[in-house]
Amino acid sequence: MLKIKQDKNEFEIINILEMVQIIYNDGKMDIFKAVQITDEGVYTGRIRNHNEFIDGGFIPKQNIKKIIDGIERKIRKRKSNF
Repeated sequence: MLKIKQDKNEFEIINILEMVQIIYNDGKMDIFKAVQITDEGVYTGRIRNHNEFIDGGFIPKQNIKKIIDGIERKIRKRKSNF
């Protein structure tokens, strides 16, 4: 069977927040360079080459008490093949 190769450079445009402060339900706080907010929670990560979001972690929605600050930007994210 012939396997169809997908383009590895497929991107989607997403909204991210830069320099965000997240306060957890237990009162602890973290600052992240970039986050993507979804219905399930928050993907944390960084921005590579000023225009591509690389996610590195995930925080479930039920663990977050408050999200403070952040500069909103539209940026590219590589589409997942899964």
